[in-house]
Amino acid sequence: MTSFAFTAFLLLLVLFALPLLLGFLSGRAYRAGRGRVAFGLLLFGGFVGLLARPRPLGLLLLALDHFLVSTF
Repeated sequence: MTSFAFTAFLLLLVLFALPLLLGFLSGRAYRAGRGRVAFGLLLFGGFVGLLARPRPLGLLLLALDHFLVSTF
């Protein structure tokens, strides 16, 4: 059974990585000549980026420390 801290950590990780992935895919679509697809991916990546507001670094390090201590 996974703990709440681990689930929250994974959710934050996905929310931070998804805009980067969508930006990368948008660039690839633009280079392949699919401008409308690239624009849609870029818009959605910006929307997800607004949802994942920056968190204080101390809280992220505390969550990482809690995860590492509980794992090992």
